[in-house]
Amino acid sequence: MASLTLGLLLPPLLLILYFVQKNFGRLRPLNAIPNAHPTVPFSSIWLISIRYRKRENRTVWDAHKRLGPVVRLAPEEVSVCTLDGLKTIYGDWEKNAWYEAFINYGTPPLVAKIHSGPHSAHKRLFSNVYSKSYVQNSSDISAFNSRILTKKVLPKIATSATTGASIDVLRLNMAFSMDTVSAYEFGSAYGTDFLDDEDACLHFLKAFAVVKNGFFWAGRLPTLTQNLERIGINLVAQAALDGQAYMENMCWKLCSLVHAAIENNSIDPTSTAPVVYAQRLSSQTKSTEKTTPSPIEGPDFLRKSVASDMLCHLIAGHETSGINLTYAMYELSMHPEFQTALRAELRSINPPLLFPPSTYGRSAFSPSIVIPPSAIPRALDALPLLNATLYETLRLYPPGAAGQPRVAPRGGAMLHGFMLPEGVVAHAAPYSVHRNEEVFERAEEWLPERWMGERKKEVAEWFWSFGSGSRGCIGKAFAIQEMLVMLAAVYTNYSSHIVDAEGIEPVDEFIAGPRAGKLILRFEKVG
Repeated sequence: MASLTLGLLLPPLLLILYFVQKNFGRLRPLNAIPNAHPTVPFSSIWLISIRYRKRENRTVWDAHKRLGPVVRLAPEEVSVCTLDGLKTIYGDWEKNAWYEAFINYGTPPLVAKIHSGPHSAHKRLFSNVYSKSYVQNSSDISAFNSRILTKKVLPKIATSATTGASIDVLRLNMAFSMDTVSAYEFGSAYGTDFLDDEDACLHFLKAFAVVKNGFFWAGRLPTLTQNLERIGINLVAQAALDGQAYMENMCWKLCSLVHAAIENNSIDPTSTAPVVYAQRLSSQTKSTEKTTPSPIEGPDFLRKSVASDMLCHLIAGHETSGINLTYAMYELSMHPEFQTALRAELRSINPPLLFPPSTYGRSAFSPSIVIPPSAIPRALDALPLLNATLYETLRLYPPGAAGQPRVAPRGGAMLHGFMLPEGVVAHAAPYSVHRNEEVFERAEEWLPERWMGERKKEVAEWFWSFGSGSRGCIGKAFAIQEMLVMLAAVYTNYSSHIVDAEGIEPVDEFIAGPRAGKLILRFEKVG
């Protein structure tokens, strides 16, 4: 009887709420914005539903195509798909509580710093080692790239080419991305070895997948999740908590190994430097020395703060770069004529990345040839076809496809002609932004030539895979350089061919990797 009464009363109550809000509420200015669904002015259920069912990216883009550049997704949430809107939202608007889902060890990393002041201060602790000039000139990156490519990646592909065996390149690319990112963070002797340790790689990837799915409610309804937790109701599955604990424990062990080596001045002489960890630890130590520690931070705060950033970069770096490399290899396999042209371009650099080096008189991989660390990165950075391959793949398959929320500032703000009251959430999704047909003609097609044509500048201005400004991805330069060198090393020497691309379409969620979780290719040696 009670449920029947509630069922009868709920519709009129919702109508009353809608009427009051529409005509008298703080959100009245949002009534001028087209609604993506009839229920969005008075309920967030529709938006939560499409996110939970993994239908957000395509649904929001369809709404923009029907309704225009600004659409309302929930009572206090809008999506924008204009360049001016991007610049407004991601100029100086603050983040919201969604980012707190990225906290590790109970301590927020850079990405989870909500307010701009603390975020800027935190970023200064180690942003210098992620600058493009630093990354391009790093002898450490040059050293571990050469080792990882010639001792691990290229031999695996060479075996495939010799035996005809196929390779799951999604797993290969994620392992490569994890091993390079961890080598830069901790040093090559202290990072992961996922390319050779398949069990460790699979264990981590499985734990990470469970965590991504299990923390949905904590990310999308953080206040409700926290309030329910206080009364013993946990919306986060135990498997996700166990997965998070596993990843934190793994990263803590890596941090502890290199921390002890730094403290004892006993870094393995065969290792590259622990560039990111050492910089982050040193800066945090100096910063802490100048301030009075808070009692709530505890004695391990410094190490937890550093470890939180290290884990965040391991997670972000391995997944996004691994996904994009996989889609680049997929498209190159689908376009053999472009692949051939790319190989000719790659072999034009001096010295080329020919493998195995003993076969050739002059190869960048030859130990007898000494070249500056910046030579290969700068040479690859100047190749139009290679860069077009990478950027067009990032455009069509942005790994972080959904919008990253920001909050309208005090006093509200104008957004593309609409007034947004203070506190309203707004965002732009790379998936939508990169499909604007006015900028990207035939937007659903992989057309790398768009990055070399007359509209190259306009196309680049609309590129949004890494965000922009002070809150943009800190690891952008490192990620781009590593993806370029991986593609260059592979396609200088081998051609790729599709064996199994079933399920290659991106899943429709925030991080949009292949639905099937794989891409199977075979490789052939090219003389």
